[in-house]
Amino acid sequence: MKHQIVVLFFLFIQLKGWTQPYTSENGHTRHRFAQLNIGLDTRLFSETGTATYVKNSLGEIEKHNIDNSIESRILIGGTHFWGHVDFCLGIPIAHSKSSPFYTGVETAVKIFPWRIEHKKLRPYLGFTWLPIYFKQENGTTYNRFKFPITTGFMYARKNHLIELSCGFNYDNRAEYYISETEKKNIQLPKLWIGFGYKFMIETTLSAEKNWQNGYTKKLTDTLATLGRLNGFTLGIGPSAAFFLKSSAYNSETAPYADQHKGSKVFPEFGLGYYLHKPDVQINLSYRYIKSELQAYNFTQNAYRKALTFEIMKFLADYHGFAVFAGPAISYERLSVDENLGSQSRQINNEMWRPGFTFGWDIRPNRLQSWYLRTNLRYFPGLAVEMTGGKKIAFDQLEFNFIQFVLFPGRILGK
Repeated sequence: MKHQIVVLFFLFIQLKGWTQPYTSENGHTRHRFAQLNIGLDTRLFSETGTATYVKNSLGEIEKHNIDNSIESRILIGGTHFWGHVDFCLGIPIAHSKSSPFYTGVETAVKIFPWRIEHKKLRPYLGFTWLPIYFKQENGTTYNRFKFPITTGFMYARKNHLIELSCGFNYDNRAEYYISETEKKNIQLPKLWIGFGYKFMIETTLSAEKNWQNGYTKKLTDTLATLGRLNGFTLGIGPSAAFFLKSSAYNSETAPYADQHKGSKVFPEFGLGYYLHKPDVQINLSYRYIKSELQAYNFTQNAYRKALTFEIMKFLADYHGFAVFAGPAISYERLSVDENLGSQSRQINNEMWRPGFTFGWDIRPNRLQSWYLRTNLRYFPGLAVEMTGGKKIAFDQLEFNFIQFVLFPGRILGK
């Protein structure tokens, strides 16, 4: 999946040039509102202030620090609000195998009081939505979502961005089972420093002149009258799902294995039809979502296959930041595959569930042949009933990080 993401965004680079369009003399136009960027970073999580516990060969409990951890990531994001805000996804591609601590796909927001500009060093303050993981010996993979604060400096030169960053996870304490029956309060890494490089990719500035002289509006009105701006859409992008409820069944059966908290990153596929005049997207979306718990003699896999029909109405457009929302109905196939010692079972459930979709497009004008979309979904009441009547909850918040939405008819001129 990580390789597919890289290929997709390097394809963008081949299709379009890049520059730095938000400059003070050009004003706050919609075609300078946001820019795509892509890059790499490396960061070090310090062992300072960490603590964990292990049993030695004599059965005695020993206290240790958690080793320093280094990770490298692909960065995909965009500068918004004319260089005052940077939204970014950090997708790990490598981390220290010697450390039991690592992170997942991070969603970061960085706010620049003084906007990013050419040959200027700019400070920022931000926060992140960070999945953290910790796995010790044969214990479970502890997974939680944290909201660290970050700060640092960004230096811009033409289309290049160089960043020095640091972060602080103030909520670093956790309860962890060091055996099937004994748990300890541990302290996970809370401080890190990082160094990254990104380059900005400009994809819409060439349309600014036609927008300002009125040609874009005339062409939009003409094509809309002819029905040429309606059309089929294809979408693909990386997503994740976050469990919103704990399951009483897991708490009773294997408390040492913890709860399902987050899925693996998965691709989302969409087939839809766009109606220009009402500004409505009709969409059929498919996702295959997986989560795993494994500790000591217990393994539990939770699977969800969802085929969703949704209607999204665009509600507002702020300089090309177009927000939508709407109802959805989903056909759900849920499955739990479990092994406990010598016992194994698989339990399935199928259902229809209503839900809700919300999100936004980066849409400088309504003539483009492709857009970048972010969306969130929620379907309440998803569950599988296990032996004994207790349930495993599948209520999830789905987060489609960034989706490439294509209008094939506009490319083909149909």
